[in-house]
Amino acid sequence: MPDLLERYLNSIQEDYPSLSIHDAELISQRGQYNDILIVNQEIIFRFAKFEEGLETLWGEISLLDALQGKFSIAIPHPVYVSKNTEKIGKAFMGYHKIRGEPLWHERFQAIKNQQVLAKMASQLAAFLHELHSLPAEQLGLDLPVMDQAQEWAKLYEEVRNFLYPNMRAGAREQVSKHFESFLNTPELHNFKPTLRHGDFGSGNILYDEQEESISGIIDFGSAGLGDPAVDIAAAMTFGESFFNHYYAVYPGIAALIERANFYQSTFALQEALYGVKHSDRDAFERGIAPYS
Repeated sequence: MPDLLERYLNSIQEDYPSLSIHDAELISQRGQYNDILIVNQEIIFRFAKFEEGLETLWGEISLLDALQGKFSIAIPHPVYVSKNTEKIGKAFMGYHKIRGEPLWHERFQAIKNQQVLAKMASQLAAFLHELHSLPAEQLGLDLPVMDQAQEWAKLYEEVRNFLYPNMRAGAREQVSKHFESFLNTPELHNFKPTLRHGDFGSGNILYDEQEESISGIIDFGSAGLGDPAVDIAAAMTFGESFFNHYYAVYPGIAALIERANFYQSTFALQEALYGVKHSDRDAFERGIAPYS
């Protein structure tokens, strides 16, 4: 870890020699695809961990630049961008830290004030509605189109190949039935692609405890054109009573629920697959646990 920290700091100083660094903390476990470096307790630097993440990093930077000033909640603004775009350990983006901490399950569960929870849900619903309603063509970017039927068919194939040997028979049967029902229902794939976040989980939602409100949305590495129900599926993981507040703020959300239910059912499987592909035993065990 010290060697990696020094490597990252050297990369930053090569491109930004005038940036005075007096404190740095490397938090590798924060991101699946990026290492997180906190500099001077106020600047977040993200370095791609894997080769396939380099292109994603540059796409995210372009998207974040185009999205500035368009939302009611703060998002990262990349002000530090590496000159080296093709090498792990050299490629990075940096932005000033947004106040607040990730809304992890334990932090969310500790909030008991129902008025605060209703306000938080309304903030998140408003952000998603703003995002999903944004005309993507106005951004001037060549965004990937995702969440097509073939992608879910590929996921199903990977689940069968890599995860079924570790799953109990009943779980395999249930997963097969669920995937095949979804894949063989054409109307579930006739959605209009919109701009969506793609990883709207608790770790990417920032909560300001002092203000008792949502203060930021981070990590747009999975963002692109796709099914807005993907974000709704992530929003539903906070529980029914919390999610019910979305209906008053996000018009037409009810039409997304059926697809969102399917997407939500794949989250653990996707985590297990990530564990297999990147030799992350903890991620694999967390994901496979409900099926083993």
